[in-house]
Amino acid sequence: MNLLKALLSRIKNVWNRIPGKSLSRRLISFLYHLFKRAFLIFLDFSTSFFLPIINSILTRYMKGRAIPKSVLHISHTVHIPYYMTRILRRHGIQADYLALRDDNAAWNQFDFIFPSRNGISLRFEEFLFFWRVVAKYEVIHSHFGLMLSRSGWELPILKRMGRRIIIHYRGCEARNQDLNMKLHPRDNICQECDYNGMICRASVNRVALAQKYGDEFLVTTPDMKDFMPNARHFPFFLPEIDYEKYKAVEIPLSSRPFKIVHATNHPGIEGTRHIQAAVDALKAKGYDIDFVFLKGVRPERILEEIRTADLTIGKMKMGYYANAQIESMFLGVPAVTHVRPEFMTSELEKSGFIFSSIPELESTLEYYILNPTELDRKRASARSSILQLHDEDHLVYTLLEIYGLKVA
Repeated sequence: MNLLKALLSRIKNVWNRIPGKSLSRRLISFLYHLFKRAFLIFLDFSTSFFLPIINSILTRYMKGRAIPKSVLHISHTVHIPYYMTRILRRHGIQADYLALRDDNAAWNQFDFIFPSRNGISLRFEEFLFFWRVVAKYEVIHSHFGLMLSRSGWELPILKRMGRRIIIHYRGCEARNQDLNMKLHPRDNICQECDYNGMICRASVNRVALAQKYGDEFLVTTPDMKDFMPNARHFPFFLPEIDYEKYKAVEIPLSSRPFKIVHATNHPGIEGTRHIQAAVDALKAKGYDIDFVFLKGVRPERILEEIRTADLTIGKMKMGYYANAQIESMFLGVPAVTHVRPEFMTSELEKSGFIFSSIPELESTLEYYILNPTELDRKRASARSSILQLHDEDHLVYTLLEIYGLKVA
């Protein structure tokens, strides 16, 4: 009886939502809505019953059948996987980017986006998209451990078809807050987490699936190997930035304040509070400093500020530098950052980076304000050293080896 009442109430609500005054038109719209709903319910039921059978048949058919030298990158709707696929294309690889839909994302360039907004059953849409697109690629490069579906039903199918699955951890989805606090009690990015530990906790099941089915595991920065010891550090590619448009501009210090740029959307993770404190302490000593803190602004605005900066600062708590520091160096502006001693190399020591720590940051900044010749020396090597550290040809060669694709 209660079920019947609920059904009648639902039908009444649907009828009331149908616009128009003409009874016949409203009736036609009402019947169309009911038919569509019934069809989708039937489709969802059929999907549950028939798709495993069809998947089994298609898996046998598609085994060993893939587009030669092809890779599909799957990620949130962000810029890095898009640029990675463009770089790979320049080197003869059919590389495409599947973006998982995020209507709030600022980035809007991709080759495929999923799911669509066509109103069909998500399970059925996953099935169609998987066999129409995903199954055709030799290599699946999963950023953040993301796949087409949340359940990961396609992972064992990809394995049975002989596809190679690369899991690329890029951030807190791979971290463990408790372990990080234990390993690095003095300074770590979990101490003032901007997400209150939500990302690492919410990613546990996804990461477990990725660990089960992945063939190779990558991390963007070596500090992440604390949590993924079986992973391989694969550095960022150089940014796809118009260097001529945004390259650093030198303005004599005698006519202006010393300019420091700090750009982040995650001030807790970055150590922004400590950076601000170091700058404020120097200002209290009488130094004329223009400290530009950028949060939630367009990338172009950040690049415009960097090009007229003396220094940029970032990643003071993580233990290694990241994309923002690479962009700064690429434009010719030295970046102040923190690299843990075990990750330091002779190439890094000779580079245009300026290495410091939170306790030493104030004195580091003061040194370069008082020694413009030393700052000029770092500035002179900033761009050339980052081009060498993140050489595109070397990184592509390494990535193709990881993919298991033949390298020319």
